[in-house]
Amino acid sequence: MFGKLKKINKTDSPIEKNTIITSILVECAREDGEILNVEKNKIKTLLKSKLKMSQEKVNEIFDEAIKLAEDRIEVYSLTKEIRENFDRDEIIKILEYMWLIVLSDGKLDDFEAALMSKAVGLFHLTGKESAEARRNAENELS
Repeated sequence: MFGKLKKINKTDSPIEKNTIITSILVECAREDGEILNVEKNKIKTLLKSKLKMSQEKVNEIFDEAIKLAEDRIEVYSLTKEIRENFDRDEIIKILEYMWLIVLSDGKLDDFEAALMSKAVGLFHLTGKESAEARRNAENELS
């Protein structure tokens, strides 16, 4: 579905767009202090079903995203890469995926709410687009 990014970090090696999507989803899951199993499972299920990845590829990209998160790739650089490499419709879909992750444990804490608000601004989206993405995520989770 998505190809390769030109560059996502300070090295010259290209990283798949699916890795950047996974990385921002991992950041969403980490925002409240820990990645719960329900969040890990939701990310992996989302990758498999929405991005049409094999289980092997899901595991590979998820592990790579965890490593990038440990190397301090953070939301600002991730959103910049997404803005530069994805069109507006793809960005809205990524925001919906982010909502799926932060809502997957059944609660939205203050840190997660702040992250989502920040993401809307960093992606240059409207409140209406965010509300629609959230509503779509809530409908999928119910």
